[in-house]
This record gives sequence, structure tokens and C-alpha cells, in this order.
Amino acid sequence: MSGDLNQAKILRNKVNRAASKLKYHFYQTQIAAMHESGSHDWWKYMKTIMGHKTNGKSCMQGLANKTTDGDCGLLANTMNDFFVSVSDHLPRLNKSHKVFDVNEELPDQYVISVYTTFKALESVKANKATGPDNIPAWVLRNYANVLAPPLTAIFNNSLRDGVLPME
Repeated sequence: MSGDLNQAKILRNKVNRAASKLKYHFYQTQIAAMHESGSHDWWKYMKTIMGHKTNGKSCMQGLANKTTDGDCGLLANTMNDFFVSVSDHLPRLNKSHKVFDVNEELPDQYVISVYTTFKALESVKANKATGPDNIPAWVLRNYANVLAPPLTAIFNNSLRDGVLPME
């Protein structure tokens, strides 16, 4: 009986050493290189090796399946109605509401340059979700050189007039 116990311990130790070597080898060949890549690539790879399916469906599909019988449109409308209800009791702002009084010329330190706007547009991450205007981030980034001058004019006029556009 004691021979079987000794043999079991020896085999257990061999298995543990082999597992440690395999873990180390896997880390060196698969994971270590991921430290240089961005977090987007890291999580994409991690989901792949963990066996998560990436079928291209929205991450909200699971919530839609549980709450609205899989209808993502109905889920979006339900969520939108909730968020609208949060501020429904607040009075509407006057569209010509001045954010601040402009008594003198806009100081140079507040004037936005075309280059600053261009760099901001160029640094938009193309794989991020659209904003409330539904303009894809890649459009802002790829056409930064075309969009920067008119956007800069809008920003500076808004600052000069002291009025922020409602839309």
C-alpha cells in the first residue's frame, strides 16, 4: 500500500511540474507579447482563447433576450424612455440662453486653432461607438483635415457669442 502512495506522490509531482512548464511556455509564447498591444486587442484575444463567441451581435442582445423577447429596438426605446423620464420634471432651457456674458473680445487663450481641432479629430479612436449625432468615429478621424476648419469656426463663434448650440 505504501508503494502505491509513494508512486502516486511521484506521479502527482511529475504532473504538477509538467503543468507548471506548460503554463510558463504558454505565457511566454502567447500572453507576454500581448502586453505591447492595446487593450482592445488584449481583450479580443482573451475572449478568443477563453472560447467566447464573437458573432458580431450587440453586447445588449443578452439583455434584450431577457427583457424584451430579443427585440433590441424595443430595449433601446425602453432605455431611452427611462433616461428621458429622469429629467422630465426639469424646465426646458431657452434656446437663446447665454452661457456667459461677453463684454469684450474673446481672449487669445480661448481661441481654438484649426490645428488643435484637427489633432483632436485625428486622435478619435475609430473603433469607438458613435455619439448622439450618429457620425461614425472613423469618419471624424479619416476626414479630420476637411472637418477641422468648419468645426473650428463653429467652436470659436460659439465662444465669441457666449451661446452654445442646442443641436
